[in-house]
Amino acid sequence: MAAVPDTPVSPAVKPSPLDLPAEATVGEAFRRCLDNCFTQLAGNEGLFVAERHPDNLHQTRVSWRRARATFSLFRPLWRGDETAEALKVRMREIVMPLGPARDADVLLRRAVEEDLPARVQRALRGRRRRTYAVAVPLLRSPQWVEMKADLHAWLDAADWLDDARELRDAPARTLTDGALQKRYRRLEAAGADLLTMPAHDLHLVRIEGKKFRYGCEFFTSLYADSPGSPPAEFAIAMGAMQDAFGAANDHATAAHILAAHGFSPALLGPMYGRAECVTAWSDVMALDPFWTTGATGTS
Repeated sequence: MAAVPDTPVSPAVKPSPLDLPAEATVGEAFRRCLDNCFTQLAGNEGLFVAERHPDNLHQTRVSWRRARATFSLFRPLWRGDETAEALKVRMREIVMPLGPARDADVLLRRAVEEDLPARVQRALRGRRRRTYAVAVPLLRSPQWVEMKADLHAWLDAADWLDDARELRDAPARTLTDGALQKRYRRLEAAGADLLTMPAHDLHLVRIEGKKFRYGCEFFTSLYADSPGSPPAEFAIAMGAMQDAFGAANDHATAAHILAAHGFSPALLGPMYGRAECVTAWSDVMALDPFWTTGATGTS
């Protein structure tokens, strides 16, 4: 019997579990969530710059996206703080060049796995080289270093969010209950239109779902004794939903890229069905919320 080739070990650093103590304040929870994101970022960005491994690029983006989601989940805490408002905008804008590089990686991998014509693969390899030529210098740039330094300087300020001290020093669940409920309601409201909404709108629902999933993961320990479905079940179901929505989004992005290179989107085969998105969404809605006592999936 022929030996089975070894699967290459990915150098990617994925998020580590976060244990928020039950007595954590809103401010402490916010800081710990961001620290968790920054630890993941530190484990990936340098490796991507040095080795150009697609998995490190992906996890660099994931870690930064989790940090941005943390800001969104904790918005009531820092709303009105001019420095925080500016940081949030800069966090969104600075990583935009990494998106095309990730899209190029995803489509090139698909082209190789599905054995698309050699001319297509050559074009996509060239596209990846060009996008990496932008992504790598970004992570070496003074602007990137300054962005991270400014984030830490804001968090470490002696008067950090003193104007919001009442909420900052309140128990974490004072904020997290509402943060989870808000994202859950948005997902719930999208269900009726999932089969027919434009691809862009489906992508926006997916983004909202990511925030909700990250919240479930961040806040797991705060709800260890709460009724309802365990946070881990929500996180798993949300992961499956993201995969379904992501497949639809990747197909739309891939079709656009191929067309830009003069190739037919028909090379990709049939589009990932919306029915799978609806099924994954339904699996999330079937769970019982854990963040609001007495809440149900249909309330």
